[in-house]
Amino acid sequence: MKLVTKKSPRGRLFGELSPEQATAVGNVCGKGHVTSLVEKQLAEEVLRSMRDNDLWLSCGCRTTAEDRPLNTVCNRDGSLFLVNFSGEHSSNCPLYRSKRGDDGTGQGGGRRTAGAVRIDFRSFLPRDDNGARISGPTKTDSHGKDKTSRRRVPALARLLLTLIEAAGLNSIDPVYPQPGRTKTQALNAVKVVTEMEHFAQGRPLSEIVFFDPWLKQERLDARMRELENKGKAWPAGRARTFYQILFSEQVTQDEVVFKSKFGETIFRPEKRVSINGEVDGHREKYWVILMYRRNDAGTVVCRDAYAHALFDYTCPVPVDSNLERETISSIMTGGKWLQSSGYELSLNKPLFDITVDLDGEKRFVLPDFLLTVKHPGRGRTSELVIETMGYTDDDYVERKANQHKGMSTLGLLLKDPPHWPEPADKHDAFARYLYGRIQHLK
Repeated sequence: MKLVTKKSPRGRLFGELSPEQATAVGNVCGKGHVTSLVEKQLAEEVLRSMRDNDLWLSCGCRTTAEDRPLNTVCNRDGSLFLVNFSGEHSSNCPLYRSKRGDDGTGQGGGRRTAGAVRIDFRSFLPRDDNGARISGPTKTDSHGKDKTSRRRVPALARLLLTLIEAAGLNSIDPVYPQPGRTKTQALNAVKVVTEMEHFAQGRPLSEIVFFDPWLKQERLDARMRELENKGKAWPAGRARTFYQILFSEQVTQDEVVFKSKFGETIFRPEKRVSINGEVDGHREKYWVILMYRRNDAGTVVCRDAYAHALFDYTCPVPVDSNLERETISSIMTGGKWLQSSGYELSLNKPLFDITVDLDGEKRFVLPDFLLTVKHPGRGRTSELVIETMGYTDDDYVERKANQHKGMSTLGLLLKDPPHWPEPADKHDAFARYLYGRIQHLK
């Protein structure tokens, strides 16, 4: 058993447990069996060292570095204990039962509740709160003690992501040669979806989702008056709202800037702009959706906005970080190298939780990428799950790793960097690793 660092450089060897320490940790933290006070004290010393020095415990019960289970130390009610959050200990390892999935604090293999769910186009419009009264505080859903849970994705974000998915813009097929499209072609693909899907009987989404980026106030007013026409069906109890989708390279919490050959158009929603995974926009290229409705004074205003970074305008796949952009680039490089051997790769970025079955229980996982490998001759395919793991937030990577058991039911799980938590030794390490692993798939 080894202790490795959480912080940069992540995965660096801090120290190796002595045989006595390893036995003590296995007995006390795994088997729950204390043979002596000295053994208990040895185990406590290891856990305190992990807590005080920001360390993970890397167990050697698996032979390859990429498969070695990782345990973190947790404190509950003043008691320290080990939680297995990445990989799975071998069945004969004393830490095999160190998971605490039942109480939500350890590796359950996935979330118990879905955080990202597709929009139902027939019921997504916000409720009409005109005339609503104030009530006392209500009990909110905290998802119990489920450590793998995350905040639910807001409806405005889910509307944008549902439209992107329906337009097929969360996929790259094949990854090499890379398919190219213009920004106009990408927006037109979403526009086709709005023309086919309906939010009410006889009313397509195209009546309330627009793509022109320079709306004047008089046009906003005219569009709202058209929606308020009493002669047309409208979902009961839902507010009159409409939406605008565009691309932007300049997004902050206060505004969205659209640039064209005609100049700049600046959108300042009443609420702050919600940017996926960021406080302020530092990822340059974004999908943006704006929501319009009447304010209390009766004026049509931009009420809310959401921005989500994308890989590239030619392949506008939504990404959650610049690290995911690097992973996609590595996959494209690997796809280029593999093409000469007859392989073809296609990538999908899941935008919503996927249901998996773990030991008869339903769990929800959200992998970073799913990769389909078509083998030479196209006689068979293989499914891979790709997880970007190079983040600096310890809690975040532990939550991600907590889902890996569930993700592994979807395909062979590969991590970027390849031997995480050890950092990559070369800039193209994951492309090289992917190239080798795919050629040796059984």
